[in-house]
Amino acid sequence: MNEKKLAKILKEGVKNNKIKTGYKEVSQYIKGTKLIVLSKTLTHEKEEKIKKSAEEGSISVISYSGNSVLLGRLCSLSYGVSVVSLKNVSDDEVKELMSS
Repeated sequence: MNEKKLAKILKEGVKNNKIKTGYKEVSQYIKGTKLIVLSKTLTHEKEEKIKKSAEEGSISVISYSGNSVLLGRLCSLSYGVSVVSLKNVSDDEVKELMSS
């Protein structure tokens, strides 16, 4: 996975307020989401629930190798986030992230 490209997309999402962070918020607003990024600190149960919902909605899911603090930093946030969802990402960007 291209971490620089992911960071750019996440920062853009934060800047444009098109990002949802945290398990509860992502689960609640999963409709219309194009990409979900999971950190390795998300519990297995929660990860499975999100993956199931994503599969039903044909949403791409990326497992980020870092913990929630690193994922938060990648988004330019001052706190850790276990899961992030994006609505404003293009199909081409999703394909690029999934293939790399």
